[in-house]
Amino acid sequence: MRKLIRNLLNKVGYDLVKVNVHDDSKAHKISKVKVGNYLIDMPGNNVQISTYKYRPDANNLLGILALCVSKKYPGLTVIDIGANVGDTIAVIKTAIEVPVIGIEGDPVSYKFLERNAGQFQNLTILKQFLGEKKQTMHVELEKSGWNTTLIPSEGKGQELTLLTLDELLEQQKLSTREIKVLKVDCEGFDTIILRGATALLQTQKPVVFFEYNKTNMNAINEDGMSTLLSLEQYGYRSVMYFDNYGRYMLTAPIHNHSLIGELHNYTEDGVSQVGYYDVCLFHENDGELQDAFTKTVRPA
Repeated sequence: MRKLIRNLLNKVGYDLVKVNVHDDSKAHKISKVKVGNYLIDMPGNNVQISTYKYRPDANNLLGILALCVSKKYPGLTVIDIGANVGDTIAVIKTAIEVPVIGIEGDPVSYKFLERNAGQFQNLTILKQFLGEKKQTMHVELEKSGWNTTLIPSEGKGQELTLLTLDELLEQQKLSTREIKVLKVDCEGFDTIILRGATALLQTQKPVVFFEYNKTNMNAINEDGMSTLLSLEQYGYRSVMYFDNYGRYMLTAPIHNHSLIGELHNYTEDGVSQVGYYDVCLFHENDGELQDAFTKTVRPA
């Protein structure tokens, strides 16, 4: 019936859109959410409850990517930064059983990540916020417990110590792993975190998959485009763009600053048709993997 009503509304230019009903008043409730082959516990205010209910294939790109990369690198490890409660780990491990390092700084999300970790094999979880350098800073935590956003503040909020990804991997003796997929989803901090991963980018040359959210970057005065373009120096030659529903859009040569600038300017949450991008970059040594991945995700 819902589909019939939606089709009728579509004919006259309208649509049904589910609004987020998972507000903070429901944070104490626990929902079991089917994600791939797993049941993931989530706090009741986590918007991913609705996401996976209405879009069970959400985040499937990560599973497709890990499976694709494993064809060339069967011993790979995936890093999942912004692992939240473990839902994206479930997506990856539904597609292929590979070792995953899950990194999450938010204490509520990490508590649920620990809770869900028992059903996974070959999983290392680390509680740590990351940045471009080791530093202690004051931040306001917005959307804590489900989509944590760090807003730097001068002497207000709580004090956090950030590490770089390179430092954390070295500290935990994980830097020698064959890390071939690096996923980052940290609400505007994504490009900041990439600036703290130069050793990893230089030595391991992983496929880089991260959220490019101009709205969130603007909120913390982050110039993400310059960092995106800087990846060319590490051997990344093009940028694959996906919309915020995971649909493939196009691949842009990274040296085409004009096109990448236009894509940057277009996206804006609540204004444009694309609220944010997921972007994916393959090292030039893995051109055949990029071709295979593109064939898999490109619309028929």
